Amino acid sequence: LMIQKETSLPVAVVSLQGRTFMADLNNPFQVIQEVIEEIRAITPVIMVDFHAEATSEKIAMGRFLDGKVSLVAGTHTHVTTADEQVFPGGTAYISDVGFTGPQASVLGREIDPVIQRFLTLQPQRFGVASEQVMIRGVLVTIDPQTGKALSIERVIEPARADARC
Repeated sequence: LMIQKETSLPVAVVSLQGRTFMADLNNPFQVIQEVIEEIRAITPVIMVDFHAEATSEKIAMGRFLDGKVSLVAGTHTHVTTADEQVFPGGTAYISDVGFTGPQASVLGREIDPVIQRFLTLQPQRFGVASEQVMIRGVLVTIDPQTGKALSIERVIEPARADARC
């Protein structure tokens, strides 16, 4: 949990990790339920980064937190999804914001070694790709009084020309 208080409006960012296909951790649904009211006493603007493998778990978390937080943004799979929406209770949601990095790659790695690994089943060194760096994320408009999201928009933009990974 991080609460940024240096601006006129405190903003809370909560990182949770899912459990499906991942190491056993505390139940993220129970963890967020235990701290949400404490956070809301400080700020109505709460953004949740939900690092999880299964889309179903991410959607369930988004629905569970609808009306309680401003944003639930899924992470982990590195691929931007096209399901951004504002739920009825005012929570902006996207299953995965994607990764910031080279588009001409396989999840940020050089293409050929990854293909060779799949073709031959032999270990390969996966170098970091560096071309066509893209910035991916979401732009969310939030009512500062209520913490409710008004809109969410996917952002996929080229990085500066001199940006490299």
